[in-house]
Amino acid sequence: MAVVTKYGFVETAKLLADKSGTAFASIALGTSTTAEGTAVSALVEEITASGMERASAATVNTASSATAGDTAVYSHTWTATGAYNVAECGVLNSSAGGALLCYATFASAVPMASADTLQITWSVQCKAG
Repeated sequence: MAVVTKYGFVETAKLLADKSGTAFASIALGTSTTAEGTAVSALVEEITASGMERASAATVNTASSATAGDTAVYSHTWTATGAYNVAECGVLNSSAGGALLCYATFASAVPMASADTLQITWSVQCKAG
């Protein structure tokens, strides 16, 4: 299960109110298995090398879930140049630092060796309730 963080909600409110919010368009990977929670403000052990560092989402679109255009979709594919066990990921609004919109840990880490690829796609639905 993934969560939308309280920091993601704050930045989204700024965007809705046109109060100097910054759009979310970066995806990061990490190696921590820290539990998900709305108070997580950053990836715990973000990967910063070997082709697995934070990246601009290759695609940022909207899709339809309950209502037309109610879901933001972020996707990126990494190609490893080193070995990592990817266990966490998130969507942020900056290429460094920034607000964490959503965060997830994997049920089991994804082992990556050099030349392996990993595609992450986030779908974040905006809905009442």
